[in-house]
Amino acid sequence: MHRSRVGVSKWVKAACLSDIRPAVLARELDVSAPAAQRMAAALEMTGQPPGEGRLKALVHQPSDPEAALRSRLPCTFDPDASPVAGLSRGQRAVMGVLRGRIRGTALSQVATEARLSEDHARRCLNALAEKGFARREDASVPWGYGSLKTVLWSLDLTEECVTALAYLPPRPRRDDDTCPERVPPEFWSLFWNGASAKVLRLPDDAFFVATSLLDGPDPVARTWALRCLPIDDLRRCRDMRGYDTGEIAARIDKAIAQRADG
Repeated sequence: MHRSRVGVSKWVKAACLSDIRPAVLARELDVSAPAAQRMAAALEMTGQPPGEGRLKALVHQPSDPEAALRSRLPCTFDPDASPVAGLSRGQRAVMGVLRGRIRGTALSQVATEARLSEDHARRCLNALAEKGFARREDASVPWGYGSLKTVLWSLDLTEECVTALAYLPPRPRRDDDTCPERVPPEFWSLFWNGASAKVLRLPDDAFFVATSLLDGPDPVARTWALRCLPIDDLRRCRDMRGYDTGEIAARIDKAIAQRADG
């Protein structure tokens, strides 16, 4: 709580709340949205349930977030000999990108998301492959209404790799919530009737795209729709029969809540 402008009484109240989402903290404690986000991150880092235990953990929480994360890992792992201890900053950034693209991704996409040059990203991927954390494979992937032969990089999910992922910092929040201009070509084949996905333009056709992808067979396409399509179109879809109950309704509600919280 050092240097926090939020009063101690509000921290105590926050430690006792069962729902510590930023939007709830902002409403219950009458604090700003940025303050609520910082409080939510600190409370979540304690790993404790609401009450005295969480408050004690909050008071004694290390100022280093990575140290706090390591302290919650199984005691059998030595923090000084963690699986990522020998990785460069670029290699950790590349692992973070691959973590979010479990089916694999191209070198150019890795470089863009990791904010590295393609040569640097290639060196990092090759180094990770030597350590057994990444793998390279030739693949034929759906692209438009045909297929595309390409090279994909993905995580090699061995026990050591999964352990290493726990030592990586949390993924940064998405600051850009703008809608893309069109449906990615890898999802075009899912539009088997109606307008061709090639001519669809967003956000004008976002509602049609939502109804086509949210209950479709591809979980990656569904995740993309929940993350990228305008919230108003997701809400409109949520009110329709077939989307208003069950697992699909819960997914839409969760995505809307998370994006509304920033």
